[in-house]
Amino acid sequence: MPLKAAREIPEEMLSDDTEWGDRSEDWSNYRPSAEGARPRKFRYREPLILCGHGVNIRVDHNTLLVRNGFTHYPQKLEEIRFFPGDANLPDRIIMLDGSGGLTFDALAWMSDQNIEFVRLDWQGEVSAIGGKSGYSANPKLVEIQRNILGSNKRLQIGRKLIAEKVLASISTLVNVFPKSENQEKAIFRLKELRSDILLPQKIKSIPKLLGVEGSAAATYFRVWQGIPLNWEGTGKKPIPSSWREIGPRQMTWRDGTRNARHPINAMLNYGYGILNHRIRKEIVAAGFDPSIGILHGSAQNRIPLVYDLMEPQRPVIDRAILEFALAHTFRPSDFTINNWGGCRVNPQMAKAFVQRIATTNTCLTILSQLT
Repeated sequence: MPLKAAREIPEEMLSDDTEWGDRSEDWSNYRPSAEGARPRKFRYREPLILCGHGVNIRVDHNTLLVRNGFTHYPQKLEEIRFFPGDANLPDRIIMLDGSGGLTFDALAWMSDQNIEFVRLDWQGEVSAIGGKSGYSANPKLVEIQRNILGSNKRLQIGRKLIAEKVLASISTLVNVFPKSENQEKAIFRLKELRSDILLPQKIKSIPKLLGVEGSAAATYFRVWQGIPLNWEGTGKKPIPSSWREIGPRQMTWRDGTRNARHPINAMLNYGYGILNHRIRKEIVAAGFDPSIGILHGSAQNRIPLVYDLMEPQRPVIDRAILEFALAHTFRPSDFTINNWGGCRVNPQMAKAFVQRIATTNTCLTILSQLT
């Protein structure tokens, strides 16, 4: 194997840790429960999720030939060929970290077929986008957006965004966590805060609104803490004691990077990355300018409107990830820890839960309120 190629392959694939390969194989064969799932013949415009090393996307005889990556050894080569106009063409090709190649011809082919390409790094950040997701805002809509910033409508829309987020947070607490005194107190408090948010006489500024939103978030995440996760195989390979239960939702650490140090946080980062891309796509398609936000500023954020519209959807992603996590028993080889303490998700497992998130519906009715 050439030295360059060896350097591109993660340590876990080169080690003699057979459990990594076993777990990768288990997750690659994972299929969600058939309950509520659509029959395979109705796959129209679903996303294609790729992961691993050696991914290759190119045009071959006017078809798109996609080779999935390798995450463990041994592993069967997986190739998929798409013909122009095929009813089962994916609407997106999502690359989860890994490495490989993508040709300009393939990008042009995907653009012609209305397929978007998005790559997420191992931290869940959107690192590349291709296809017809470029910026082409409608000047009239941009003018409306700018006028909103200097009017009372800005606060009105902001209140609706945060009120929807709190309502979705309540739904997640009700549907994911068992009844307890802590849960019931949190739900009661969130209902109080939502009532305050909807009263103009109580919320008279964006800073005040963000302060109430912060209080609601703290109340919401406190219910998560201490919920046990299911593990096996930790006698052979240890895990940090903090991984045995859900901890606080934190992303920024001493190293100054976005390293999640807990499995749940690492999985949530992937979920939020998928949500970010989907909302960005819908904003651009509608003709709005993603750089003009309502709640978030643009000093350190080039697309604040995306993050504004993500707010009501974050608890929806939380629910999907939590339900997935609490329904499975993890093994140490489902995650790795880098030299900075960052938690990295097994790519085959990431593919399993990202597929679930990528096919959920987003409700961007708030866009209509901008006009």
